[in-house]
Amino acid sequence: MAVQPPDNERVEAPRYRLKLALSGVVVAGIAFVLITVFGITAAPAVTPQTDPRPVTIASQLPAITQRVGASLPTDSPVVVAAQNGGSLALYPAPGAATPSGTLPPRDELGSPSVLLAVQRSGDWLRALLPTRPNGASAWVRAQDVTTSVPTYEVEVSLSARQLQLVRLRDGAVILTSPVGIGAPSTPTPTGEFFVRDLDWTSGAATSAYGPIAFGLSGHSDVLMQFGTGDGRIAIHGTYEPASIGGDISNGCVHVPNAFDLELAPYLTLGTPVLIS
Repeated sequence: MAVQPPDNERVEAPRYRLKLALSGVVVAGIAFVLITVFGITAAPAVTPQTDPRPVTIASQLPAITQRVGASLPTDSPVVVAAQNGGSLALYPAPGAATPSGTLPPRDELGSPSVLLAVQRSGDWLRALLPTRPNGASAWVRAQDVTTSVPTYEVEVSLSARQLQLVRLRDGAVILTSPVGIGAPSTPTPTGEFFVRDLDWTSGAATSAYGPIAFGLSGHSDVLMQFGTGDGRIAIHGTYEPASIGGDISNGCVHVPNAFDLELAPYLTLGTPVLIS
């Protein structure tokens, strides 16, 4: 089902792909995990505007392009991950001697942990955290991380009920689609987030999340718990197409299932997501 991109468009990196067994028990278990972590969904058919260049559907970490150095712009977003796949020490301020916490190697769904750094101060990077409250951040030492510059950014307008995938190097809009958003009682939170998980489901026809759920670093401001998990938000497909363009979700951003698949080649872990 995958199509191949030209070499200069392919992101070379260690791949992380959720492998689903065909066992009904395993599929049901994965569906349960998704339902306990994200909000419920919906979505209609749409013809997205695609980049004319073919791409490969791949769930993977961003490319490790360089170490943090003088050539990295101060305010450009940078995806960071702990060296050697270990835990990452988090500090309250640049130059702090003692960590205030650590980021484990993998999150609760098993994805390799990454952060999105949004500010640089000397040999330190301020990174957004996937914790409450939304917008929380901590500092990491440049010497502790590997870095990559994201290729794309997702921009969601709640008022327009629209999602755009933007290529960062030139601002080109690669994909666009109408979306469904949170209900007035469970609104979709606004802010700057990043993709944490790439979770393929049991199938678009039966899954409340469509073909794939892109778990984000943001959380519902209303639902402290969803099922047995935290009230995290996601971008995902739906088996209720009528929800697209509406405001009935628990805070997640719903996209048509066809568009959900269109997004899959572009959204690697750490991809910035702006919701406004």
